[in-house]
Amino acid sequence: MEIVAVEAVPLRRDLDHRFANAQKWIDSREYCLVRIETDTGIEGWGECWGPIAGNRELLTDYVGPWLEGRDPRNVEQLHDDLLFTLTSSYHSYAPASVISGVDIALWDVYGKALDTSVSRLLGGRRRDRVRAYATGHFWSETDDFEALKADVVEEATGHVDAGFDALKNKIGLYRHPDFPWGWREDVELVRAIREAVGDDVRLSTDANHAYDVATAKRVGQALADLDVYFFEEPVVPRAIDDYATLNRQLGTPLAGGECWAFEHEFERVLDAGGVGVIQPDITSAGGLTSTRRVVELANAKNVQCMPHVFGSAIALAASLQVIATIPGEPMLEFDRTPNPIRDDLAKQSVENEGNAVPIPDRPGIGIEIDQDVLDSFRVH
Repeated sequence: MEIVAVEAVPLRRDLDHRFANAQKWIDSREYCLVRIETDTGIEGWGECWGPIAGNRELLTDYVGPWLEGRDPRNVEQLHDDLLFTLTSSYHSYAPASVISGVDIALWDVYGKALDTSVSRLLGGRRRDRVRAYATGHFWSETDDFEALKADVVEEATGHVDAGFDALKNKIGLYRHPDFPWGWREDVELVRAIREAVGDDVRLSTDANHAYDVATAKRVGQALADLDVYFFEEPVVPRAIDDYATLNRQLGTPLAGGECWAFEHEFERVLDAGGVGVIQPDITSAGGLTSTRRVVELANAKNVQCMPHVFGSAIALAASLQVIATIPGEPMLEFDRTPNPIRDDLAKQSVENEGNAVPIPDRPGIGIEIDQDVLDSFRVH
């Protein structure tokens, strides 16, 4: 079997209403997908993290020609050789998003070639369904904190009514320049959700690295009193020593990982005791290959792995495949913000059944792309 074509597939959908986290406004959903075609007619799909620009050009002009003629079943060899080649080319930078997208597509091809799911190729399935936490609770445009809080609480109670018993909300108003509030309002958002949904709902919160160390400590102490399950990205990802200090001092475990890439970065964090929950994203950590290696490192350190998921139907499907293999009690991050590329791109929809989501056991990553939907979102 040989790779005969590698295609970058750019998709974009403008949102009807933009929303914010601590770092930015989000006014669209855009993805650079990877399609790998083989001489046997099998094709595999992957997804890169981040904007189309850069991912598309690197795939088209460099990585695609490098992959053509190679055997896609040599997934880990290709992952490691591509990482070496790109690191040698760029010296101070390895384009993790592109390597991730290619790696996911290669695993998809491999599974389809063997007529088995990627989860079985990654070491075997520990579960056929996974508890999910509903992610969302972003902020709309307003200068009225009570209105913003009411919107967030309404969304949270709606998720509980839909069957979820675990949620993750956004904080970090302290950091965003367009909102005039600080860390106390961040804590108030969490408190309002806790009061609305009750003590039996597992509640986590994500700051998108909004704080300095002192502020993160103040917020983390308040979150412990609200029985928050984990406190995600309190400070900038590069500050591993600060993660370790806060993780030791606070009563709420820290979580992080969406901004770290490849197993060596995660190993540094785990060795430092920087998190209680590790969150590699398969579209930016180095694909399924690196994520599986992070799972093994985390298990050796007795740290729970719960992958970060905030992508299209491809990222969701591939994440479910690796989650099927993770020891312990992982959860699925189930983004509930409006995203038709996530909901409609695959012919097989992913929906919650109460508080859990079934994990498909179909060949590859387990989905078939709807070509009409793909064409409707494709940009040039």
